[in-house]
Parts: sequence; structure tokens; C-alpha cells
Amino acid sequence: MLPFLGPDLVPILAMLVLLVGVPAFVVVVLAVVSGYIQHDAEQRLAELEEE
Repeated sequence: MLPFLGPDLVPILAMLVLLVGVPAFVVVVLAVVSGYIQHDAEQRLAELEEE
């Protein structure tokens, strides 16, 4: 796979990518969902204030 790395370093590198990548993906998904919820709540509040 990566010939310049030793065979012992490839699994360690993969674990580090998973340890950083998976939580980062979860944080991004939560940020997008919470941003959508906040945007939707602001729109609904504006509609209620107009009535």
C-alpha cells in the first residue's frame, strides 16, 4: 500500500485517521442539523410575530 512506511505503521496510521475522521464527521453532521433547526426556528418565530 504505502511502501515507504513499514508494515507496522499502516494500521497505526489507519487508526489515527479513524480516531480523527469519525468524530470530525459526527461534529460536522451535528453542526449542520443544529444550524438547520435554528434557521427553521427563526423562520417560524418570524411568521408568528407577523400574525
